[in-house]
Amino acid sequence: MEWFTVDNLDFITLYFGEPDSSGHKYGPESTQRKNMIKQVDRTVGYLRQRIRESGLESNLNLIITSDHGMETVLKTDEIHLRTVSNFTFKDIDFELLDYGPSGLLVPKEGRLEHVYSVLKNAHPKLHVYKKEEFPKRFHYANHSRITPLVLYSDPASAEYKVQFNKGEHGFDNEAMNMKTIFRAVGPAFKKGLEVEPFESVNVYALLCELLGITPEPHDGSLEVTRPMRLQPTPAGCRDLEQAAPCSPVLAAPKLQAALPAHVARRGRTRLTKTSSPRLGNRTESPKPP
Repeated sequence: MEWFTVDNLDFITLYFGEPDSSGHKYGPESTQRKNMIKQVDRTVGYLRQRIRESGLESNLNLIITSDHGMETVLKTDEIHLRTVSNFTFKDIDFELLDYGPSGLLVPKEGRLEHVYSVLKNAHPKLHVYKKEEFPKRFHYANHSRITPLVLYSDPASAEYKVQFNKGEHGFDNEAMNMKTIFRAVGPAFKKGLEVEPFESVNVYALLCELLGITPEPHDGSLEVTRPMRLQPTPAGCRDLEQAAPCSPVLAAPKLQAALPAHVARRGRTRLTKTSSPRLGNRTESPKPP
C-alpha cells in the first residue's frame, strides 16, 4: 500500500499465476484447482483488508479481471493430424500446433489447396480456414504474420500433437467456459450493481478514464462500462500536469498466469514479484475478507 501512500503511484497492476497453472495441470473441475481458488480468494480478501487499513478505501478503485476461462480437455476426443488420411507434415513448411486449441500452418509452395482439402473435413470438431476466410468476429487473421491456414478446435477437443494439459483455454470465446470475470469496487463505481456481460477490450478505455489519460487508438468503448460508473471523471482530471491526482487504480488484470506484477507511475515503472478467482461481471460494495 506504500506505493500509493508513500510513493504516490497512480496505477498498479498485480498479475497472479493461479488458478491458471493448477487448471492446466489438474483440470478446471479438480480439487486442486478449487483449493487454489479458495487460496486466491483469501489473498484478494487480504488485499482489500490492507486497502481499508491504509485509509485508501474512499479514493482507490480496485478492479479484478482476467483474460480467459478454462475448459476440461477430454483425452478421448483429441484431434491428431498425423492420423488424417492423405495428410503429411512433409507438405508443411511451418507449423505451430502445440500451444492450445488453435493452430497455424504454412504449406509448402503448391500444396496449399491439397492440405486445405484434406484437413477441412477431417474431424467434426476441427475447423480449418484459409486466412482470408477466417471468421471476422475473432479479429485475428487480418495481419501479415498470420499463416495461410488457421485451425481451431471445439471446446474440450484439443490437441493436434502431444497434449499433457488436463485444462486448456483459447477455444471459441463464445463458449461459456471461455468467459472471464470482472469485479470493480471503489469510489468510481456503483455498489451492488450487476451488469450485462461485455467484451474485455472495453476495460482499457475504462482504465484510461479513471486515470484521466488520453487512450491510444483501440477497439473498445466507454459507453459499455458507463452504467457501472458512479460519476464522470472530475473536471480537469485529463490535464496530466494537475497537482491533484485523478482516481488511482489497483488492477489485478489476470488471475490466470504467472508473470511479474507491474507497478507504474506517470513516467516511472517498477517491477516486483507476486504469485497466485474465477467469477460474471459485477461491481461490489466492500465486504470483509
